[in-house]
Amino acid sequence: MDGLAARLRQVVAATDAYRQTVGRVLGLGSSETTILIHLLHEGSRTPSALARRVGVTPASVTAQLDRLEQAGHVVRRMNPRDRRSLLIDLTHQGRSTAEAIWEVFSRDVADGAEGMDPVVADGVDRVLGQVVARLEARARNGPAMARALNRSG
Repeated sequence: MDGLAARLRQVVAATDAYRQTVGRVLGLGSSETTILIHLLHEGSRTPSALARRVGVTPASVTAQLDRLEQAGHVVRRMNPRDRRSLLIDLTHQGRSTAEAIWEVFSRDVADGAEGMDPVVADGVDRVLGQVVARLEARARNGPAMARALNRSG
C-alpha cells in the first residue's frame, strides 16, 4: 500500500501544479481557481465554508473573493437563511470560466486513462472513492489526527 500512497502523493502534486498553471494562464491564484471549481460543483457557499474547503484563513478567502469579484467571476449576496452572512455565487462569466477549467481537466483525465479496461477503471474509481472517504473522515476529526500523528512520530 506504500506504492498507492506514493502514487496518490504524485497525483496531488500534479494537480497542484495543474491548478497553478491554470491560475497563471487565467491571471488567478491557484486557490481562486479552486474556489471557482468548488462553486461550480457545490453551488453557493459562505465565505467561511469556502475558506475551510480551500484550506485558507477567512481573511485570505476574503481577499481572494475580492479579486474574483473584481474580475467578474463571483458575486456576493445576502444569505436568505441567515441575514448575518453572505453567499458567494458564480456569475455567468465565472460559470463559463469554471466550466472551461473542468472540461479541460476532465478531458486530460480521460486522455490519461485512455485504453484502460472498463472493469479496471471501475475498480480504480471504487478504490479512489474509498480513499477519499477515509481522508475526508480523518480531516474532519482533528483529535484523531493528533493521536495518529503522535503514534507515528
